[in-house]
Amino acid sequence: MWKRLGIRIWRRLPGWLRGALTWCLNTHFVIGTVAIAEGGDGRVLLARHTYRRRAPWALPGGWVRRGEDPAATIAREILEETGLTVEVIAPLTVQPEGPRHLTVVYAARVAGGTFRPSEEVSEVRFVEPGAWPAGLRRDHRTLLERFARHGLGHRCAAQHEGR
Repeated sequence: MWKRLGIRIWRRLPGWLRGALTWCLNTHFVIGTVAIAEGGDGRVLLARHTYRRRAPWALPGGWVRRGEDPAATIAREILEETGLTVEVIAPLTVQPEGPRHLTVVYAARVAGGTFRPSEEVSEVRFVEPGAWPAGLRRDHRTLLERFARHGLGHRCAAQHEGR
């Protein structure tokens, strides 16, 4: 009975008020992106981040800006932080990082560019799956073990290209 009454009231509210209530009554998230970006030879791009002391090595990525497509975010972030361009292939998974933080993990392929250090990334390496450097973030190691080691990026690319 209460649910039915609530739906009747909801239908009569103006759209702007429904939007405001929806915004206020639901959880807001910060969205991040990372990429398992292959260099064409099966090796995976890792970045040494300047702001991480205990685990400086990680997948490249960054925060999604308001209104930005997460796939565009990962391409923008990698270019800004490393000078490398990537072709974003497809999302692999979305993982919760905390109660209000989600990360979209993409398969990608390095398409070009030349590495140049930035304020955020001092070094990059292309690493064979399983030969992860010391200081690699544990959660990123888990992602790499799940996806890169089993060639899911290649299968994802093949599906994306319609093979």
